[in-house]
Amino acid sequence: MSRGGLTHAGLAMAAACLQAWCTLAGAATPVFKCLVQGTVTYQAEPCRTGPAAPRPTLEQLNAARKRQAEAADAQRSDAAAAAPSSAAGVTPGPSSSPSARAAGRAGAATPAQAAAPVAAPVAAPPAPAYRCDGRRFCSQMTSCDEARYFLANCPGVSMDGDRNGIPCERQWCGRR
Repeated sequence: MSRGGLTHAGLAMAAACLQAWCTLAGAATPVFKCLVQGTVTYQAEPCRTGPAAPRPTLEQLNAARKRQAEAADAQRSDAAAAAPSSAAGVTPGPSSSPSARAAGRAGAATPAQAAAPVAAPVAAPPAPAYRCDGRRFCSQMTSCDEARYFLANCPGVSMDGDRNGIPCERQWCGRR
C-alpha cells in the first residue's frame, strides 16, 4: 500500500533509520530546541522557563548611556585635574591629603594650593538639538544632521544600509 509515494516497506525502513539515528544521537550531547525572543535556537542547556526579563525601554537605554557618559566625563576631568599638579612639580605632602583638600574647599587655602595653577572653568557643551525619541528610519528624519545624530547616538536605528557611516544617502545625505 502506498501512502504519499512511500510504500509500507519504505516507511518501515525510514522508521528503522530514525531509531538507529536516535540511538546514536543519544550517546552525544543532547540538544534543546528553544524559542528565545521569537527566534528558534538550539542549545546544549535546557531552555529557560518562567517569565522572560522585560526588555528595557528607550528611556531606560538612554538613561544608562547618559550615566556611562557622565562617569567617563568625571574620570576624564579627574585625570585632567591630576595632570597639572604633577606637571607643576608639586610633591605630595601634608597639603595633598584629603583633609587638606577639604580645608581648601572650605576656604582655608594652604601655601601649596595657593601656588598651584588654577584651570579656567570649562563651558558646558551646548545641549543637542535632537534627542533619541524612537525614530529609526530615514523617512522619519527631517535633515542630514538629524540622521547623523541618530546614527551616532541612538540605539536600534536602520539608516545606514551599506554600513559606510553615511546615513540616509538616498534621502538626505547623498554623496556629493
